Amino acid sequence: MNIQQKLDYLQTNFLGEWLKIRQEVENELSDRQTMFCICGRLATGFHERGCRKFQKKVAIETVKRLDNLLLKEVKK
Repeated sequence: MNIQQKLDYLQTNFLGEWLKIRQEVENELSDRQTMFCICGRLATGFHERGCRKFQKKVAIETVKRLDNLLLKEVKK
């Protein structure tokens, strides 16, 4: 499965867990950033919500943390 397929699967089957963990990851990554976003612009909360690079990083990290849910379903 590629990242988009994993993301779609998790959002379809585990939406509650997805939303909870995604919010935690977004807050952690936002707190870890310095004054600048990973894209090079000023890291404001408004910018982070619309930044494709930052949101992609959040999605990838969220999928990694929820990988155990994917493994359970693959074994069935």
